[in-house]
Amino acid sequence: MAMNSDSFITRLRNWLNRALFWLPSAAKQNEERAIEHTHDHNLVLAVIGKERVPRIRQIKHLFRLLTITERRIFLAALTVALISAATAFIVFSSGRIVSVPTVGGTFTEAAVGEPKYINPLDAPMNDVDRDLVRLVYSGLFRYDGVNAVPDLAESYTWSDDHKTLTVSIRKDARFHDGQPVTSKDVQFTMESAQDPARKSPILADFRNVTIDAPDDGTVTFQLTQPDGAFLSKLTLGILPAHLWQDIPAANARLSDLNIRPIGSGAYLVKSFSRDNDGAIHSYTLERFDQYYGFRPYLKTVTFQFFTDSPSAIDALKSELVDGVSFVDADNADKIRSSGRKQEIKLNLPQTTVAFFNVKDDTLSDQNIREALSLAVNPQDVVTALGGRAEALAGPYPFVAPTSTTLDLARARTMLDEAGWVVPQNGNVRIKKAKPVVSTGKNKKTETTQINDTSTETASSTELTLTISVPSDPELATVAEVLKRNWSLLGIKVDINTMATDELMRKATRDRSLQIVLLNILLGPDQDLTPFWWSGQAVDRGLNISNLKDRAVDDALDQLKSATSTDAIDAARNAVSQTILSSTPAIFLVRPMQSSFISTRIQGVPTNMTIAEPAERFASLENWYEKTGWRWK
Repeated sequence: MAMNSDSFITRLRNWLNRALFWLPSAAKQNEERAIEHTHDHNLVLAVIGKERVPRIRQIKHLFRLLTITERRIFLAALTVALISAATAFIVFSSGRIVSVPTVGGTFTEAAVGEPKYINPLDAPMNDVDRDLVRLVYSGLFRYDGVNAVPDLAESYTWSDDHKTLTVSIRKDARFHDGQPVTSKDVQFTMESAQDPARKSPILADFRNVTIDAPDDGTVTFQLTQPDGAFLSKLTLGILPAHLWQDIPAANARLSDLNIRPIGSGAYLVKSFSRDNDGAIHSYTLERFDQYYGFRPYLKTVTFQFFTDSPSAIDALKSELVDGVSFVDADNADKIRSSGRKQEIKLNLPQTTVAFFNVKDDTLSDQNIREALSLAVNPQDVVTALGGRAEALAGPYPFVAPTSTTLDLARARTMLDEAGWVVPQNGNVRIKKAKPVVSTGKNKKTETTQINDTSTETASSTELTLTISVPSDPELATVAEVLKRNWSLLGIKVDINTMATDELMRKATRDRSLQIVLLNILLGPDQDLTPFWWSGQAVDRGLNISNLKDRAVDDALDQLKSATSTDAIDAARNAVSQTILSSTPAIFLVRPMQSSFISTRIQGVPTNMTIAEPAERFASLENWYEKTGWRWK
């Protein structure tokens, strides 16, 4: 080994001598090397040789041959050449090298509340659960805006009568434990939702639906009647049957799989933290590398849970988290001033509605309701809310108005005709006394005298309305706009603020309130049935206006059987026009919600139209923190 080592060192030494000193190698290892004059002569000849391309051995001796002035000129020329080359490279590559997102980074959201059941069958009961389910699970369909598009479904077809739906499932879909997603998993999930023992809040979505799995890649749904909203119901996350099938339905909510869920979504559960009392403080999700769809850039997504909104907002302003959603106007201004935050506008199927109680003694007169409607310009509400809303044309949130219906003169005339007049000595309208007819008869003449007066007396009935509103600053602002507009008609308006629970009890059970001002969040399918079907104008029903109209009921039924996009649009227009013809409410605005995210996170759209709150993560696959360079 020593001989081999010496031999290597000797060879290395000889190579260095040749490279650095331009000397011939010794014939033998122990041969004494001497600097000879012939070597110097050969060196000079080599340096000044006539080769067109100098060799390295020549270039390394360049500075020995140049004078100081020549060296300076050479270095200056070399510098210019390098700068020119660098400039040329930059110019050449400026349009060819781009910065692109790369995998990595993390996003932390501050959420108010605490997860309970991270399970698609129970998630509607808890907003935090919905958020986690949205990322951990995937369904046959997903939302693109407010429309359902294929997700786990590779393709689908309807039968001619639109009562049978056949869905083909992607073959590359996997659960987080590596098992494939099959039609058996879909069937198990839907039938679990149908099981009364499971007590799922979505049971009604799949009532009277028969599910069959003829093979692993195909599932069929048999409906009793066409349902234009059925694809939206199939956005339900799919459970892995091989993990859940042995758990009794009655015990499903006790399963550990609700805390450590296994889905087929873009993110899987990596870890979570909880205290000694069992309260969960955070969840960390990690990018699922086998996800069948477009894999997100962010490596991890963490949810930090807070007991109230102010605490979550403080965490964002202190940069302890990267984002917080559904911020009210006052806090939105504070976050904007803190800097380094981007505001995201969230457009939900939500409407701000002033419901008239059509059973009220005063509001039972449609002329009065129409007069109140003519006195309100929804754009005034938009202005009062600082532009954080869009004016409405009717009960559907995404239909913009074509023109305003503001007409104070016509509204005053209608109130006069309804018997509510402005007295000579007051500003508040009073109920016009019924004419007193006296008939005097004698032998020669018969006279009729009508006594008509609009003079206010102690017994006069003033036109007074009460707006009941929950404890919400933005709704209080809207109520003030209504009060101001209706006061111009000579109406006395009171605003009664109460707790939401108390207001809903009085509106749906006592049904004694005159005008109820509410924000209504419709479902993804924008179904108006709970609010306008006659069957809901009963105890605990959500038909707050107490409207019972056969034409409205028929229009709602027609909408349920519409299946094509054109048919749905036409049916919705019919529902809208039928409701508006009775003036049971004023449809004011669609409020915009705000979400704030750190500018460190890029690729976030600044304006989102989403079907439900959890869908604010629909574009998460495009969010990123890390970037790299790529040649076009």
